[in-house]
Amino acid sequence: MRPMVSSGSEEGRCDIVVALTGNPNVGKSTLFNVLTGESVRVGNWPGVTVELKYGVRDYKGRRLCLVDLPGIYGISATSREEVISREFMIAGNADVIVVLVDSTSPERTMYLAIQVLELTPNVIIAFTKVDEAHSKGIHIHFNEIERDLKVPVIATAAIRGEGIRELLDAIVDRARRSDARNRLVVDYGALEPFIKRVESFIREGGFLPSYPSRWVAVRLLEGDPRLEEILASSGGKGVIQRINEVRATVRKELGMDVSEYLVKKRFEFVDHIARKAIVRTAIKARARFIEEVLQKPIVGPVVSTIIIFFTFFIAFALNTGFPLNIVLNTLGLSREASVVEEFSLSGLLSAFFGWLSRTASTTLSSVGPEWLSSLISDGIITGVGSVLTFLPLIFLISVLLAMLEDSGLAPRMAVSLHTFFSKFGLSGRAIYPFIISLGCNVPAVLASRTSIDEHERYELIFSVPFIPCQARLVVALAFATAFFNDPLSQALTIFFVYIIGTVVALITSLIIRRLWFKDRGPPELLLELPPIHSPKARVVWWLSWDSTKHFLRKAGIIIFALSVVVWLLVYAGPQGYLGPAGNVASSYASVMGRAIAPALAPLGLRGGDAWRLGFALINGFVAKEVVLDSLVVVYGGGEDPINVLKAIGISRAQALSILTFVTLYVPCLATLAVILQESRSIKMTLLAIV
Repeated sequence: MRPMVSSGSEEGRCDIVVALTGNPNVGKSTLFNVLTGESVRVGNWPGVTVELKYGVRDYKGRRLCLVDLPGIYGISATSREEVISREFMIAGNADVIVVLVDSTSPERTMYLAIQVLELTPNVIIAFTKVDEAHSKGIHIHFNEIERDLKVPVIATAAIRGEGIRELLDAIVDRARRSDARNRLVVDYGALEPFIKRVESFIREGGFLPSYPSRWVAVRLLEGDPRLEEILASSGGKGVIQRINEVRATVRKELGMDVSEYLVKKRFEFVDHIARKAIVRTAIKARARFIEEVLQKPIVGPVVSTIIIFFTFFIAFALNTGFPLNIVLNTLGLSREASVVEEFSLSGLLSAFFGWLSRTASTTLSSVGPEWLSSLISDGIITGVGSVLTFLPLIFLISVLLAMLEDSGLAPRMAVSLHTFFSKFGLSGRAIYPFIISLGCNVPAVLASRTSIDEHERYELIFSVPFIPCQARLVVALAFATAFFNDPLSQALTIFFVYIIGTVVALITSLIIRRLWFKDRGPPELLLELPPIHSPKARVVWWLSWDSTKHFLRKAGIIIFALSVVVWLLVYAGPQGYLGPAGNVASSYASVMGRAIAPALAPLGLRGGDAWRLGFALINGFVAKEVVLDSLVVVYGGGEDPINVLKAIGISRAQALSILTFVTLYVPCLATLAVILQESRSIKMTLLAIV
């Protein structure tokens, strides 16, 4: 730790010093108070002649000292506030400078951020009032701005607590990676040759070595009195005279004052970014009828649930055929159901990677060892296929969530369902991951980001995997068909699976909040209710594509790696490589199956049945429906898993117990990958397995 405040007490020591700066009324004081709470103090800082307000925040084992700099419009040092702020930045007191930009007036308030970025790269840009901006029809693509400026850009709504965790994470990360960063270079066009000339004056004389030379050149051309004073006191009066001559030449050539030209160019730079990253929607008269329906205490939750259910019905039907295939099968249209599954996006991708795997196996088997052929065809290609098969679903879910959010429907539906979910330590926003998980737990865990409450986010990450997904429904249907003859019993079995999964998920949420986080009350639901309007295609694309890329970069790598590990467990054993048609009883997976066999004794399984089910459960880690395929492999009986289940010789009670276990045991590989991605904790991910 290093002392930063003049007092020598431990309170005056910091791991990371953070300066907050922004225009007046940008929301700086609100954000500062949210970040620091009751720890606000006043102290003297090295290089600064006045006392500044600062606060302390302990985060992830680091002590953050946040300094509230005066509200300013620029760093030209034309006012006392600008002098104080600029001197603090130049003195190197801050490890990170957080520049606040007002989301309701982004083009005007981004000007200061550009000026600060020219001075130092140790910057994070925090957009404030994003909820208010949304209600006014202003949509900002923060990732696009981040790409252009090459610094972290965080969206915040301080009163609601939105973006606070992300901002703190960015501060810690930015302070850790303090090397190898470049300052922002704005292209000043016709002024560039003159900037280089003034830079050469400064370098030749060795003046102001602690200042960025380009920034000094620009400021001196602009006529910065403070820098001229420092330069003159360092013996640079002759340089000042030469700069004045250059300034006169510039004024003559450009036909305007240098400072006016610089301001014009900076705003052009801001406008260039804004044209790509900011969309404004004309807010028309509110859809009063829809608003009134969603606000009714009984009708509102029902209508909200129906809207969300059918919205994601479309996504899953397009991607996997589910639950449309189930509906068609129930109506006796099994052929049509097969067509829907086969020609869904997931079906087409699975067929392609199946063909690619077979082709690779045939080609490689003649030119290399069999194990390498199997690794590439059954391990690597299957792993890549697993990742890419999820992409359409993730993208479609992201598109639909973005449409609901951008249209203004999502906040209202969350409000209508808040009363029910609050009984289980959740907010109304939990409806999205809960409904999504009925199709697939992977996008459901990703949807935990809809919560701005940190505790609720972890509740959702660890509870929604209990809700039966499409793959577990396939297993449930096979068990119901094999062990229950009449349609009513089969329907009740499926209903039981969904009830037990949902109840366990809700209870898990409550336990995590009450016992883990020691939080007795439900999360607050603080929402800006924007006018209902048609979603903008450009905004929906921003949100959905960013989410999909995030999954591909983070979870995709984990899924691919684990797929190769699973290949090793299934196709190899203590004796070495077993081959594609090898003896599964000798595989590492079967060894693990035998190891967990005693734990299956409460299900009434012993001996061969126990290890075979253990083997199937381990393979089910890849995807839950693989449980059925694995049982077919170890028991034989052709390709029909229902015949295999009937031949095992277990009772209905045992079948129901096994089905409950399959429903609730470890999440699948892909779900576990996104749990690790979202929780960013190996320990918590291992807890999800347990």
